Amino acid sequence: MKLEISESIEVDTKKLIEEYGQLLTESSKQSIIKNNYKFKGLTTVKDSVIAQLENQFESVKVISKKGRYGGTIFKLKGFKGVVEYNPYKNNGGQSLDWTNEILVIRELINQEVALGRNENFYKGFTVNQLFEKMVGFNKYKIKAIAKEEVSKHRIFTLAGKQKEDEFGLRDTVNNLVRNQRHIYMAKIEEELSKTNHRISYLDSNRNKIDAEKYEEYMIFKKEVETKIKAENNRLKELKNKYFKLGQSTKDFDIKNEVQLVKEVDNAVREKFGFKYAYRLFNVFDEIQVGGEGDIDKVRENYFNRIMKNASSSQKNHQQTEEINYSEKPFYRLVHAGLYVEVMKSIFSKLVNFESKTESNTVDVLDNSVAEDDDEAYQEFLFNVAQYEAEQEEHDYFYNQDYYVDVERILHEMKNPLSDEECEERYKELFEY
Repeated sequence: MKLEISESIEVDTKKLIEEYGQLLTESSKQSIIKNNYKFKGLTTVKDSVIAQLENQFESVKVISKKGRYGGTIFKLKGFKGVVEYNPYKNNGGQSLDWTNEILVIRELINQEVALGRNENFYKGFTVNQLFEKMVGFNKYKIKAIAKEEVSKHRIFTLAGKQKEDEFGLRDTVNNLVRNQRHIYMAKIEEELSKTNHRISYLDSNRNKIDAEKYEEYMIFKKEVETKIKAENNRLKELKNKYFKLGQSTKDFDIKNEVQLVKEVDNAVREKFGFKYAYRLFNVFDEIQVGGEGDIDKVRENYFNRIMKNASSSQKNHQQTEEINYSEKPFYRLVHAGLYVEVMKSIFSKLVNFESKTESNTVDVLDNSVAEDDDEAYQEFLFNVAQYEAEQEEHDYFYNQDYYVDVERILHEMKNPLSDEECEERYKELFEY
């Protein structure tokens, strides 16, 4: 809804987002929507929303109402105009210069072009594969390093549940990876959009599908995720209320991360007959790079962004004197004040950054690691759900396994692959 200069309004959270969404960033809106239009557990998001509104109104008053029909009310006076939010405005920070990252992305794309020309069995690449080449690690390396970290830290060894903690620590690491991954994936997508390329759409059964089906799958999956998580969050809040009142909570069916993922997978499989879908790119002509990129600098920047995120999460949690070994690895680490230290150790190894972080080296498995986990662990590794941490404000991006470019999808619908081309490309695929 359009606002006039000097206008004042009073709105609840839902109305603020649905009718005055232009006042907030997309990530803030999506985080609140996923939390059923509540700020509970989203302290950082709430602070960010207030800061955004203060840039655009002369006066901002926030009223939090408790009780069954409670919520957050914003009294906004004296509209000054829509202002793009800059989180660094008041702290002297600067946004990252992406010039070097763009150069590296272009070089990686040209490497794929060269592979396509010289190898008879080249089948194309996914956006995620370029991302993994940029940062220098993949799921196998995460798995190996998480296992090593659990075996050496007392906060894990004293718990006596090594396999479970390996499982949970990978979850924590994957959450931080997704924290930044969406930005890099978007940059890759942007550069690919400038190339002479073709996209193949395939499902988890290695069958070709058309662009329209892929788009339908993406929309449906997002709708199901949002609905299931909103209901699960509602039950969590109700269970907490019962607990505080001393009432029984045994009848509440609160789903964990794996159960949530499987429920989404089942809904997708029931509707489409496959578990997931993805895109395979094939770029035909080399592109002009415009300079030489430094991939080590890319990984250094990535590491610094991860550590800034980890530091922020650590500050949002109060340390405790005693360690509760029944807690998940994330909460155990932040409550013990060890989260930043362990994440620094892990990510310095992931991006091969030990020399600058005074971290010990460790031998890890490469791409040839065999997948010998049981089905439950494989499900979790490939489809790990959003971790319940303070980084909820980025949730809009975490669960985007594939960046959706609707305009390009529509283009591909008008310019589909021939049956012969599709047949050749879907026989041997890269999967993440």
